[in-house]
Amino acid sequence: MILGAHRASADLGSLEPGTHLCALEPDATMLDRVAATFVGQGLAAGDQLLYVASEDQVDDLVRSLEQHLDAAHVLATGQLLTTSFEGAYGTSPPDDLDAVADGFRLAADQAQKRGFPGLRVAARMDDLSGLLGSMDEVVAWERMATDLQRELQVSSVCLYDTHRLEAGEGAALAREHDGLAPDLDIAPIATFLAVDEPWGVQVRGEVDVSNRHLLHRLVLSRAAVAPRLRLDLEGVTFADACTIARLRSIAAALPEGGQLVLARVPTVVRRVLELTGISHPRLTVEP
Repeated sequence: MILGAHRASADLGSLEPGTHLCALEPDATMLDRVAATFVGQGLAAGDQLLYVASEDQVDDLVRSLEQHLDAAHVLATGQLLTTSFEGAYGTSPPDDLDAVADGFRLAADQAQKRGFPGLRVAARMDDLSGLLGSMDEVVAWERMATDLQRELQVSSVCLYDTHRLEAGEGAALAREHDGLAPDLDIAPIATFLAVDEPWGVQVRGEVDVSNRHLLHRLVLSRAAVAPRLRLDLEGVTFADACTIARLRSIAAALPEGGQLVLARVPTVVRRVLELTGISHPRLTVEP
């Protein structure tokens, strides 16, 4: 076992912001699987995802995502962003690693301004040693990245092909991370995706005590940008009373002119609304 594996997160859906994970795998297929798991779970939780990879790797990711969610939708709304390694890190060694860090600060700030509760990054790192000049510099970068991500509350997974590492380098890299990213892709019981037109959130699946905080944080983030928003609940198969009560509280806290609209409300949610009598002038339920 590589040092750090015992600290790997088992729940990517509720991943603590600022967590710095790595993947050390001997083949591209396994790295693709880890990337798809990390990205898919993060998208389902409502965060914005940035994938740093080649065009072919991005295409593979999109095909994998389509098993659990609408990949075209998350690309269209900007909830999933992609860029090449060169686009993220440049083509020549930076004069100061802080300059690279500034790019991540900007990305984290933009995610918040676009109504996402958090930013997660999955990056193929095999070209980093060539860019920075040595594995020692890579280790130094990963050490700085851990502190930076905790400061910015940005989570990530750094994806390394172990065939390109020398003996001992994998362990050195693992020590600079919080743990190894899991590759077991268990579909979340619900997905919470951002919607731009009309501004709001699309909810699918079961919402209960295990995941309602993810819905609420995304709704709050969207409302912070534009306080009139629509929740598309068509695909909800279960929602408990506490979930709906919290939405009512969010609506009540909206500024003047704000409105939370529950749209395409399924019978299971209408029944909760009827039984609890939950209502507020800023909470509208479409017929």
